[in-house]
Amino acid sequence: MRNLLRYIVVCLTLVLAACQDSGSERSEAVGLTFRLSTAELTRGAVTDSPSNTDSWSQAEKAVDGRYLYTVSVYLVNEQKEIVARRENIEVTDQANEVVVTFDENDDLKRGIYTLMAVANNAGTTISGATYDSGLLGTWASTTYDELMSNEIGASTNNISPKNVVQPLSLMKEIELHAGSNVVEGELVRTFARIRIEVNNNSGTFPLKINNLTFSNNFAQKSAYVFDDGTTRKYFDQTAAPVATSDDALQPFVKDSGEDYKTVDAQTSAVVFDGYLLESKADAGEEYTYTLDLTYDGVVTTSSSFYRESNTAIYRTSSLTIDNESYFLIYNQNRGRYLSADENNRVISVTLSEFSNLSATNVWQLIKNGNNYYIKNVNSGMYMQAPTSSNVTMGNSPIAYSINNNNSNNYLALQSGNYIEVRDRVNGYLVRGNSKYGNSNRFYLYKVKKTTTQSAPQSITYKTPITLTSIDPVSQQSSNVTAIKRNDFINILVTVSYNPESGEFEFYVKDWESGGGNVEFN
Repeated sequence: MRNLLRYIVVCLTLVLAACQDSGSERSEAVGLTFRLSTAELTRGAVTDSPSNTDSWSQAEKAVDGRYLYTVSVYLVNEQKEIVARRENIEVTDQANEVVVTFDENDDLKRGIYTLMAVANNAGTTISGATYDSGLLGTWASTTYDELMSNEIGASTNNISPKNVVQPLSLMKEIELHAGSNVVEGELVRTFARIRIEVNNNSGTFPLKINNLTFSNNFAQKSAYVFDDGTTRKYFDQTAAPVATSDDALQPFVKDSGEDYKTVDAQTSAVVFDGYLLESKADAGEEYTYTLDLTYDGVVTTSSSFYRESNTAIYRTSSLTIDNESYFLIYNQNRGRYLSADENNRVISVTLSEFSNLSATNVWQLIKNGNNYYIKNVNSGMYMQAPTSSNVTMGNSPIAYSINNNNSNNYLALQSGNYIEVRDRVNGYLVRGNSKYGNSNRFYLYKVKKTTTQSAPQSITYKTPITLTSIDPVSQQSSNVTAIKRNDFINILVTVSYNPESGEFEFYVKDWESGGGNVEFN
């Protein structure tokens, strides 16, 4: 694995010290060689491209966990006793690998052990970054219980300080056999990282971001260094991370002298980037973040529809079509109009008001040779071919013929089957029928569209956005239930506005879930 994943290869060589007579007990000595290595990481800051990995200082790379500075390794037996240890091994020259050895003097035997390793938990202060500014406090390692009780702490703003090296840890069960043993493990960060980028997709208007806030369950003040796979690592979560905190790699910063941060049209900006401790959402809860947004000087466009006249069109010779030909479709036999519901089905309704028509009842006819596409104005979707059960709406245009069946003064709508409206007993159901009859007789009424524009105005949006992720295997999106150590939650929010409705439109790109398996770049 790449980017922030640490591999520990444990080579366990069992040396046969003596061999006695058949049936006598063997005395075994175990030698261990640990090789810890790191992978090259890429930067995810706003000021540099992700490929520009050399732009970070030594301190920034240390904070990001890119290098090893101190390493401690412990072997714990099944009785929860530390039977071998190597502590505070200093690693120099910005190394990304180190070798740790045990020999026969450690007197290890075959059996089941828990391998516990931690990097960067104590040691040397480097320029611009330290190990012990409140992250770990005093490191305790006399007993297994002390190892398990060591905690990581966040700042008072529930964010890991950007100038403090974060620890890396591993806890893994291994089994030692006679002969050579090779065990691989993964040393991961004890923090998660969250980065929010906003893309202003407006063609002309700058986007003002007035504030960024997180729900309280996003962060906790402390967690355990070692993760044993249980829920013990989740402490009380009482306050949200503060987006404006200087502890963040990229805090939310407003424009100089203003109450907002500006993202110009057709540009994007990272509005927050920082390290958080892992956390868990309670049952029924969601992780949410809120962007308080404003577009200034927006001119919105609104449309209204009304019936142009009381004269019905019931002959094809009277049907004229242009680029904006809107109609009501009226079933003469049942006295009901065709409409589209929220489930994208064609239904029939009664209308008493014709001066301010709902767009769900208005249809656009689009000429296609000798046929027509029938498009609903509200949804922008097209009538599909009628079946014996219903008539649905879809994104693909379907050709309809509109004709005077048997020269009657009624219009028939046909695409394979005829559209009909059933009787009251059948709930005025709209469906297809292969035969032409009274229920298939329609009139059209011409509808007029009027468009008005507002004066320049400010439109705002301040609604919590739920944090979701997409499974990289199933590609299914779901709400996030836990933020795990070594996660990189990389969020892209694309914002624009719809001048027809005067409302914001959003597209949030889901991040790929996977805990320690995601790239932390």
